[in-house]
Amino acid sequence: MSDFSSGFDDGFGDGSAPDVKPPAADEPAELVFSNPLEFFVNVLGPSYVREVNGGSEYVWCPQWYKHVEGLSRVEAMWRAWEHLRGDGAFGMSIWWLNHADPHMRVLMAPNGPFKKCTYDGHAPRPEMASLPHVDPEQSLYPL
Repeated sequence: MSDFSSGFDDGFGDGSAPDVKPPAADEPAELVFSNPLEFFVNVLGPSYVREVNGGSEYVWCPQWYKHVEGLSRVEAMWRAWEHLRGDGAFGMSIWWLNHADPHMRVLMAPNGPFKKCTYDGHAPRPEMASLPHVDPEQSLYPL
Protein backbone atom coordinates (compact mmCIF):
# COMPACT_ATOMS: atom_id res chain seq x y z
CA MET A 1 0.00 0.00 0.00
CA SER A 2 1.34 3.45 -0.91
CA ASP A 3 2.00 6.20 1.59
CA PHE A 4 0.46 9.25 -0.05
CA SER A 5 1.61 11.58 2.72
CA SER A 6 5.34 11.26 2.08
CA GLY A 7 6.79 14.38 0.56
CA PHE A 8 3.48 16.23 0.63
CA ASP A 9 3.73 19.86 1.66
CA ASP A 10 0.42 20.78 3.25
CA GLY A 11 1.40 24.36 3.99
CA PHE A 12 2.24 23.77 7.65
CA GLY A 13 5.97 23.84 6.99
CA ASP A 14 6.94 20.44 8.34
CA GLY A 15 4.86 18.17 6.10
CA SER A 16 2.33 17.36 8.81
CA ALA A 17 -1.01 18.81 9.79
CA PRO A 18 -1.28 20.50 13.18
CA ASP A 19 -2.12 18.19 16.06
CA VAL A 20 -5.70 19.21 16.78
CA LYS A 21 -8.10 16.53 17.96
CA PRO A 22 -11.76 16.69 16.90
CA PRO A 23 -13.94 18.23 19.62
CA ALA A 24 -16.41 16.25 21.68
CA ALA A 25 -20.02 16.73 20.60
CA ASP A 26 -20.75 19.14 23.44
CA GLU A 27 -17.67 21.38 23.17
CA PRO A 28 -16.86 23.96 20.49
CA ALA A 29 -14.10 23.14 18.04
CA GLU A 30 -10.67 24.63 18.68
CA LEU A 31 -9.64 26.71 15.68
CA VAL A 32 -6.40 25.84 13.91
CA PHE A 33 -6.12 29.36 12.50
CA SER A 34 -7.22 32.51 14.27
CA ASN A 35 -8.28 34.49 11.18
CA PRO A 36 -8.66 34.31 7.39
CA LEU A 37 -5.23 35.85 6.75
CA GLU A 38 -3.46 33.14 8.76
CA PHE A 39 -5.55 30.51 6.93
CA PHE A 40 -4.64 32.02 3.54
CA VAL A 41 -0.91 32.14 4.29
CA ASN A 42 -0.77 28.57 5.61
CA VAL A 43 -3.35 26.65 3.58
CA LEU A 44 -5.21 28.39 0.78
CA GLY A 45 -2.39 30.34 -0.89
CA PRO A 46 0.05 27.41 -1.01
CA SER A 47 -2.73 25.08 -2.21
CA TYR A 48 -3.41 27.06 -5.39
CA VAL A 49 -0.36 27.01 -7.64
CA ARG A 50 -1.43 28.93 -10.72
CA GLU A 51 0.08 31.42 -13.10
CA VAL A 52 -1.88 34.59 -12.46
CA ASN A 53 -2.29 37.94 -14.23
CA GLY A 54 -0.06 39.07 -17.11
CA GLY A 55 -1.86 37.16 -19.85
CA SER A 56 -2.93 34.23 -17.69
CA GLU A 57 -6.53 33.06 -17.63
CA TYR A 58 -6.48 33.61 -13.84
CA VAL A 59 -6.48 36.94 -12.03
CA TRP A 60 -5.36 37.52 -8.46
CA CYS A 61 -4.66 40.50 -6.23
CA PRO A 62 -1.80 40.15 -3.73
CA GLN A 63 -3.79 42.48 -1.50
CA TRP A 64 -6.95 40.38 -1.75
CA TYR A 65 -7.93 41.38 1.80
CA LYS A 66 -8.57 44.96 0.59
CA HIS A 67 -11.46 43.72 -1.53
CA VAL A 68 -14.68 43.19 0.43
CA GLU A 69 -15.63 40.24 -1.75
CA GLY A 70 -12.14 38.73 -1.58
CA LEU A 71 -12.00 38.93 2.21
CA SER A 72 -15.54 37.66 2.61
CA ARG A 73 -14.98 34.64 0.36
CA VAL A 74 -11.62 33.72 1.95
CA GLU A 75 -13.24 33.98 5.38
CA ALA A 76 -16.07 31.70 4.22
CA MET A 77 -13.52 29.15 2.97
CA TRP A 78 -11.59 29.38 6.25
CA ARG A 79 -14.70 28.82 8.38
CA ALA A 80 -15.80 25.89 6.21
CA TRP A 81 -12.30 24.38 6.39
CA GLU A 82 -12.27 24.70 10.20
CA HIS A 83 -15.66 22.97 10.38
CA LEU A 84 -14.92 20.18 7.90
CA ARG A 85 -11.30 19.38 8.80
CA GLY A 86 -12.35 16.95 11.54
CA ASP A 87 -14.26 14.72 9.13
CA GLY A 88 -11.61 12.17 8.21
CA ALA A 89 -13.76 10.51 5.57
CA PHE A 90 -15.11 13.23 3.27
CA GLY A 91 -14.44 16.55 4.97
CA MET A 92 -11.63 17.80 2.77
CA SER A 93 -13.27 16.55 -0.41
CA ILE A 94 -16.47 18.38 0.54
CA TRP A 95 -14.41 21.48 1.33
CA TRP A 96 -12.64 21.44 -2.04
CA LEU A 97 -15.70 20.65 -4.15
CA ASN A 98 -18.31 22.78 -2.36
CA HIS A 99 -16.28 25.64 -0.91
CA ALA A 100 -12.74 26.24 -2.17
CA ASP A 101 -13.13 25.57 -5.88
CA PRO A 102 -16.39 27.51 -6.38
CA HIS A 103 -15.13 30.54 -4.44
CA MET A 104 -11.71 30.53 -6.10
CA ARG A 105 -13.29 30.24 -9.58
CA VAL A 106 -15.16 33.47 -8.87
CA LEU A 107 -12.19 35.22 -7.26
CA MET A 108 -9.73 34.30 -10.03
CA ALA A 109 -12.11 34.91 -12.93
CA PRO A 110 -10.98 37.51 -15.49
CA ASN A 111 -14.16 39.48 -14.77
CA GLY A 112 -14.04 38.89 -11.00
CA PRO A 113 -13.31 41.28 -8.15
CA PHE A 114 -9.56 41.46 -8.93
CA LYS A 115 -10.08 42.37 -12.60
CA LYS A 116 -8.10 45.64 -12.40
CA CYS A 117 -5.31 44.37 -10.13
CA THR A 118 -1.91 43.13 -11.24
CA TYR A 119 0.52 40.73 -9.65
CA ASP A 120 2.65 43.71 -8.69
CA GLY A 121 -0.04 45.75 -7.07
CA HIS A 122 -3.51 46.55 -5.95
CA ALA A 123 -5.79 48.71 -8.05
CA PRO A 124 -8.27 50.60 -5.89
CA ARG A 125 -11.87 49.99 -6.76
CA PRO A 126 -13.67 52.74 -8.65
CA GLU A 127 -16.11 54.92 -6.74
CA MET A 128 -18.79 52.23 -7.03
CA ALA A 129 -18.98 50.77 -3.52
CA SER A 130 -21.49 48.01 -4.13
CA LEU A 131 -24.12 46.77 -6.54
CA PRO A 132 -26.58 49.51 -7.50
CA HIS A 133 -29.64 49.62 -5.29
CA VAL A 134 -32.85 51.60 -5.09
CA ASP A 135 -35.02 51.25 -1.99
CA PRO A 136 -38.33 49.53 -2.80
CA GLU A 137 -41.72 50.94 -2.02
CA GLN A 138 -42.54 50.79 1.70
CA SER A 139 -45.47 48.42 0.98
CA LEU A 140 -43.13 45.72 -0.37
CA TYR A 141 -41.14 45.33 2.86
CA PRO A 142 -42.84 47.31 5.63
CA LEU A 143 -40.56 48.16 8.54
